[in-house]
Formats: sequence, C-alpha cells, structure tokens
Amino acid sequence: MRVKTNLDIIIYDHIVDSLILGEYEMGQTILLDEFAEKYEVSRTPVTQAVRLLANDGLLNLMSNGRVMVPDFDRVQMEKVCDVRLLLEEFAIRKIIDMKQAEDKYYDLLESIAKNGLKALQLADKLEFNKKDLEFHSTLVAACDNEYLVSEYKRIQGKFIVANYLMLPLDKRDFSDAAESHIQLVGALREHNLEKCLTLIKEHIFSFSTPF
Repeated sequence: MRVKTNLDIIIYDHIVDSLILGEYEMGQTILLDEFAEKYEVSRTPVTQAVRLLANDGLLNLMSNGRVMVPDFDRVQMEKVCDVRLLLEEFAIRKIIDMKQAEDKYYDLLESIAKNGLKALQLADKLEFNKKDLEFHSTLVAACDNEYLVSEYKRIQGKFIVANYLMLPLDKRDFSDAAESHIQLVGALREHNLEKCLTLIKEHIFSFSTPF
C-alpha cells in the first residue's frame, strides 16, 4: 500500500484540487512537463500520478505523452449521476440489510459531514467539496464490497470532472448539500431506507443541476 506522503499521491491530490477549483477546462490538453514545472518535481512522480488519475477516470493519458482533461456534456453528466446514484443506492440498501453497519461507520460519516459543514461556514468551498467526496466514498466503503468501491472510484472521478468544470465553485451554493449529509446519517441510524433513498437522489442530482 502506498503511503500518503508519497510524491505521486501528493501530486494526485493537488491535481484533484485543481479540477475541483476549475483551474482546467474540459477537453484541455496538458503536457506532462507542464505538471512537472508547476509542482517543481521530475516527470517520474507526475507520470505515476497521471496514470492513477487516468485509472480513476479524472484524466486521459494519451500515447504522445500529453494529458487530456475529459470532455462531458450535460447529457453525459446526467448519465454519470445515474450510475453514481445506482451504486450509492445499492450501498445504502446493503448497509441497512446487513444490520451490522456498526456505529463507528455512522460516527465516521457524521464526523465527515460536520467537518464539511464547518468548512462551508468558513467559506472554504474547496474543503467542503473534498469532504463531500470523502463522505460518499466512505458511504460506499461501509457496505464492505471492494469491487463496488473500485467501480465507484472511477465513476466518482468522472463526476469530479463533469461537475466541477461545468460551473465555478464561486457561483455555487452548497448549503443544502451540506445539510443533506447530516440528514442522511440520521436516516441511516434510523434504518429508514425510504428516507435515505430520497435524500441521496436529491443530493446527487442537486450537484448535477447547478444552473
């Protein structure tokens, strides 16, 4: 397992932050050397980071050594959200059916949700959106299915590009999204499947329809 402090993981995280912040455009082509210059590192960790990002659906690594940011239109964005909803609904059903999603999972989700809400109250939209991504990946991981986690990571990667590059963060209001995290944890603790499914659908598609 890679250690979080590995250079390729640090660059991976920085590029994800840049995508969330809208610093790139969909369809934009970038040279690996541009990344190396930006982060003041050699090409080796950049190449490793880009391969990880490509595997997770965030970038396309081309044969000529260039990197392309995927290009999504509104219809494709909705399709990405459809798949994301399908996977998260399955995870929620599994968690509730298992009857063993221990309190530690709910406590962890609640902690992430509260930290996200705190970030939003401090006007740190980048941190809130990172907590949003962490919340949903943790939700999926809680149903204890590594294959689902793997598939979800790729669809979440596509979502990052399709969602955050369509409209800048400074034009978005995430207050309802932050509150829905708290509500979802409460519904999970109550094993209220219907409420969970309603909340997750509203949450996912609120992100996909920011206009």
